[in-house]
Amino acid sequence: MPLNNFKHLSLPNPIFFNFPDNEMDKVSLLKIVKKVEEKIRHLAPDTVITHYSHCLNIDHRITFEAVITACRPINNLSVKKILSFEIPSSTEWALFKGKNFQPNYFIDISKHINKKLSLIKFYKDELRNYPHSRSSYAIKSLASIRGVSCGVRYAEGFYLNRLID
Repeated sequence: MPLNNFKHLSLPNPIFFNFPDNEMDKVSLLKIVKKVEEKIRHLAPDTVITHYSHCLNIDHRITFEAVITACRPINNLSVKKILSFEIPSSTEWALFKGKNFQPNYFIDISKHINKKLSLIKFYKDELRNYPHSRSSYAIKSLASIRGVSCGVRYAEGFYLNRLID
């Protein structure tokens, strides 16, 4: 996604560490953890949202492990909540026995579903035709299913890994 597209999300530009795509298993986990720790110290977030631990994509799994390690609850860490998100075709296609994504934290996006669907056009290289799970139709359907799970029209589902009140 080109950096100038982030203005449409009202977000600052993302921070990239330039690790190799689909080859993060060739990078020392400690090196990745140290990069994440540095950004956490600098940004001091109270919430961190990361990949689900059992995605099919190796980079997603390693990112999760690095984030969880960097967010270990020591030294007055600012992070109080760690959520994992699902990625269509990476999360549900993984065949880790007993490790399917089961969200336990939901955010109502009913008022934002049309905006979400219009913004995914910026990911045109990732989108596919239905019945692929990364099709616009499937993405809206998943939001509907997550909404039904918590009693709203459309929702994003997350897995709550840690919450410190």
